Amino acid sequence: MIPKPYSLRLFVPSDLGKNLGVVLDKTQSHYVATVMRRSAGDRIALFNGRDGEWLGELQDVHKNHCLVHVTEQLRPQLTEPDIELLFAPVKKVQTALIVQKATELGVASLQPVQTQRTNAERVREDKMELQAMEAAEQCERLNLPVVHGLVRLEQALAALEPERALVFCNERLTGKSAGTVLPNLAPSEKWAVVTGPEGGFTDEEIELISARPNTYAISLGPRILRAETAVIASLSLLQAFHGDWT
Repeated sequence: MIPKPYSLRLFVPSDLGKNLGVVLDKTQSHYVATVMRRSAGDRIALFNGRDGEWLGELQDVHKNHCLVHVTEQLRPQLTEPDIELLFAPVKKVQTALIVQKATELGVASLQPVQTQRTNAERVREDKMELQAMEAAEQCERLNLPVVHGLVRLEQALAALEPERALVFCNERLTGKSAGTVLPNLAPSEKWAVVTGPEGGFTDEEIELISARPNTYAISLGPRILRAETAVIASLSLLQAFHGDWT
């Protein structure tokens, strides 16, 4: 394996280009200088979701202030799959896992939804954004997913564009496995996946989702999956058949 030319990778909102200077914020500076104990001359990678990935050299390194001199582009900006995840929040740890794994699996948009059996009445958008950013830094994707606030299921469905194909993970469905349905779907530039809460969707919610045009119900197998497992399984299948794994 070819060693990477950098020791850390960070998301920054700043523009990136050759010979530009980037000032890290206080939190990132503390992480670089105090937690990771990096010093002037060390090289790190930076990305902003627009300009690709760039190599930079640390110059001034302090716990409240770090300056990075951008030197060369490592990768140009690439187009990520346009996949929106509609998911019912669960407990804090499991919701954090959903955000992390969905980011690693290339989701472009995270939309938590309130269902009749959703236990979480509130989600912290700021925490979800931080969890997504950390996951993106670690998995080497070139952008961040958009994180939305919690809305009712019917609102989230109504907000989907008609041309966006919706994959409905229905645990009650039999005879229509994902391996049978997904390969036969027409290619689409826009996808969405909807997964339910612990306890599953109610009859009314199943009817509501199924009635939406351009919606395809799938089964994720003979076993009842936990909410976070269903997210990982469904996104993996979608990426394998219609995403950037193909």
